[in-house]
Amino acid sequence: MRILAKILIVLVIGFVLGGLSASYLIQRTYGLGAINVGPWSAWPFVGGAEIDPYTIARTTADGSIPLGAAEGLTFEALTDSSGSKLRQACDYVVSGKTSTARLWTLAAYGPDGELVDAGERLVPAIFSGQTNRFPDGSFSIHISRIPQAGNWVPLGEKGEFRLVFRLYDTPITSNAGLIAPTMPDIERLGCR
Repeated sequence: MRILAKILIVLVIGFVLGGLSASYLIQRTYGLGAINVGPWSAWPFVGGAEIDPYTIARTTADGSIPLGAAEGLTFEALTDSSGSKLRQACDYVVSGKTSTARLWTLAAYGPDGELVDAGERLVPAIFSGQTNRFPDGSFSIHISRIPQAGNWVPLGEKGEFRLVFRLYDTPITSNAGLIAPTMPDIERLGCR
């Protein structure tokens, strides 16, 4: 009877520690096979046959539908370029250039995986076709609760958020292998 109790305790400890470690690895931003460019992370093989089991579990856990390798690539950022968590109480500017793509979108999502609640009739997203650019092709997008002149993505009242940058029809992932991506910087301007 004592041996059975010890076996049961070892099994319970193994299941708990195994479950916690698997959950930690699934929720990590920088998982297996990720490419990182500054604060941005992407999983180029999430929509292909070479996908690893941890990335499958992460995609299943967050309920996202990945883009196929021929469709494009999704980058996510949980922090600004200095490494601080993105918070809706702060103002940011996303500036620079992106890799070549037919179309791109930038959207702000809350921790629940839904678009942030920026208020009635405001969509917390912008796409390449409506973005004003500088002569060299670079851009500057303000992300804040208060409306800004030029390119602006509205935020909600409080809490953390993540930025999702989707590049559609991009040569970053191709049959020739990965091409080094170019992503914009995320700079915190101040907090309220």
